[in-house]
Parts: sequence; structure tokens; C-alpha cells
Amino acid sequence: MLVAVLMSLSGCAGSREAEKPQDAMVDDGSARAHKGNLSRRGLTPEVADLNGDDAPDQWVLRDDEGLVVRVERDLSFNGQVDLWQHYDASGEVVEEEMDLDLDGRIDMITFFENGKVVRRLLSIGFDNSFPIEKFYDSEEKLLRVERDEDNDGRPNIWEYYEEGQRVRIGWDTTGDGQPDSFDQL
Repeated sequence: MLVAVLMSLSGCAGSREAEKPQDAMVDDGSARAHKGNLSRRGLTPEVADLNGDDAPDQWVLRDDEGLVVRVERDLSFNGQVDLWQHYDASGEVVEEEMDLDLDGRIDMITFFENGKVVRRLLSIGFDNSFPIEKFYDSEEKLLRVERDEDNDGRPNIWEYYEEGQRVRIGWDTTGDGQPDSFDQL
């Protein structure tokens, strides 16, 4: 269904250059890429101009069987992709990467199951790490936030939520990656 909506939006970009697949839409060295790959090689792009400025803003990338593999969008209309949606074989979005501050680095990664957000990673620095991880229930309500405040790759602060309200905070005071001290709110 999403493919039909995307195709209804996909007007021609207007230039032959915009119709070519391009592998250099982002700096792959500084951006996190789904499964380590943002290459367009072997994929057929459907290009769209979403804002009518005769420049491409969206690329629907299909494999050799015609299945949507990835959709890339330039949401800020500045000529750089800042949203990558990755699809599974059934046509469902499974992961979405966004460059929120337009610096060429992924700042937020959202994971989906059955069309619902289940987990989100957030970056707050310029080191390509994601020290904040959020977990959601089947109704997309926030359950828990884990933070890696000391950048050792393991969380050391946990926030627990019920009905959208933070109810408890846990800390790792021993450095083992597990909460061992709690405060009820």
C-alpha cells in the first residue's frame, strides 16, 4: 500500500541527471547505514520531485524482482538525502534512519515490527555513537529508555515508564551494565 502512495507522488524529476542512480548521496564513512550498505548498485530507482522544484527529492529503490528495498527522501529539499526507509520482502518498513540536524550523519534510527515502532536509537554527539536507546510496547507507548552516559558501549542509566509517565530510574553503580540502584518517582 505504501508503494502505491509513493508511486502516486512520484512525478518526474525533470532532468536526466536526476534519473541516474547515485551512490554518493551521503558520506558512507560518517553515516550509519542499514546493514552497512547505502549503495544503489543493482537497484532500480523511481525518482520523484515532491515539491515541484524540478530537483529529485525521493528515490524508491527496487531490486531486480521489483520489490521496494529502500526509500530515500530529501525532506529538507537541500539536495541531500536525510531519510532512509528500509523494507523487508513483504513491503513493510523495518528500519528508518534520519539525519535530523542535516550534518550528513544519522541521528536517529527507528526499528519497526508489524508496522509499529519497537525501538529507537538516538545520537547526541558527533562520534557516530547512539548512547540513547528507547523501547516501546505493541501500542508504541514508551516502556524504557537506556542511556550510556560514559560512552563505554553499555547503558548505565535506565528510565522506566508506565502509561507514558516515568515511574522509576535505575543506575549501574558497579560498571557491570546492569541497574543496581533505583529511585521510585
